[in-house]
Amino acid sequence: MEQETLFTASKWDILKTLSSGSKSPLQLAKLSNTSVANISQQLRLLEMAGLVQSKRISNRDKGQPRLLYSLVGNHSFLIASAQDFVEKKFLNLSEYNKIILKIWFLDDPKLHYFLEKAFWNIEEYMNKIDAIVFDNVNAENISLIIISDKLELKKELKKIVIKSPEGTAKNILFDVKAKNELKRFSGQDSEYYVLYDPSNLLTIKKGEGSKE
Repeated sequence: MEQETLFTASKWDILKTLSSGSKSPLQLAKLSNTSVANISQQLRLLEMAGLVQSKRISNRDKGQPRLLYSLVGNHSFLIASAQDFVEKKFLNLSEYNKIILKIWFLDDPKLHYFLEKAFWNIEEYMNKIDAIVFDNVNAENISLIIISDKLELKKELKKIVIKSPEGTAKNILFDVKAKNELKRFSGQDSEYYVLYDPSNLLTIKKGEGSKE
């Protein structure tokens, strides 16, 4: 299958919907306002491409789904168009790749350089970190909430100053919190953006928040 055909509008809608959790074909059909037959066909193609997986569940309750679909793996389809470089490639992503891509997808490009550099400064501690959240509350500083029960990180992760090639400098602050300090809530709080959470520890997504 051509890579471009994996990301038609209908397939893209399915992938976006599954990013919030497993769904049955009937649930996907209702959310997409289309037929179960059409959804099932799209799901088969996505499963063949290795983007989704199905799980059959034993459920005796009448009317309850017996087959659930979920996303599988970490992938990216990149298209590059520059003066001296034009390429496209389907890639399997590491957790590190995902962090960089999430940084690039932030709407404010002025933040990208500083967040990349901040991540590289904590990369050696990643085996002690459970999650990283960007707290975009202060335009003057960049604050990263580091979720970890290794509280020695509070001493190891000191404030740093990063200067961009254009000469702009920003303070990078690291706020280390233990997992039991978190209180989950839902809401429309665009100040928080999850950069790293491989175990789905946080309920935060873009547009939601988590505070002490």
